[in-house]
Amino acid sequence: MAIPFERVRLAFSQILEALEKNRQYLNDLDAPIGDSDHGESVTNAFRKVKEAIDKLPPEERDIGKLLQEAGKSIIFSGGAAMGPLYGTAFMDAGKVVSGKTELTREDLVALWEAFAGGIARRGQAKVGEKTMYDTIYPMVEALKKSLAEGKDLSIMIEEAIEAARRGMESTKDMLSLRGRSSRLGERSIGHIDPGAASSFIVVRSFMETLLEKGGGVRE
Repeated sequence: MAIPFERVRLAFSQILEALEKNRQYLNDLDAPIGDSDHGESVTNAFRKVKEAIDKLPPEERDIGKLLQEAGKSIIFSGGAAMGPLYGTAFMDAGKVVSGKTELTREDLVALWEAFAGGIARRGQAKVGEKTMYDTIYPMVEALKKSLAEGKDLSIMIEEAIEAARRGMESTKDMLSLRGRSSRLGERSIGHIDPGAASSFIVVRSFMETLLEKGGGVRE
């Protein structure tokens, strides 16, 4: 089974749509521990992604280039700390699938492993610090496990989304060790991290789009 270029491209439209629907929710999550603008920042960043992707020539079929264009547009979106993290992650992901016009299960795992690696490298992130990495890392581990067990792509994606959800929800009970919210100390406990929440929306939208009817996986 393979995932075609068109489906990966469509995933970014779906990400933007989901972020726009959840923009106020993300702002509200950010209110107790941040500047109440995370929803605006991340939505604006992915709006820039959509604009950049729409400018690609119709004959462009390189998924690696698509992801790198997404990364560059986010970096230049001015999205505070979030911009460089997402931008680096997508650019790193693009490098490992450079030249590919469709993705295998192995490619999908490699893509997200590189994505997580970009976040870890750029942000010096570790699990348990109440960041977006707490959503992404368990998702990647679930993908790797499913691949090793020979599961179908649909099951891989389902289990990855669930792992990402659990990772996001785990941040509620964490003490923030990164960013502005870390200044709150114990008061940061009891709130889901906005970055973890937005990254879950990104992951879920991306992954679900790969399996939707009408242009999804190809036998």
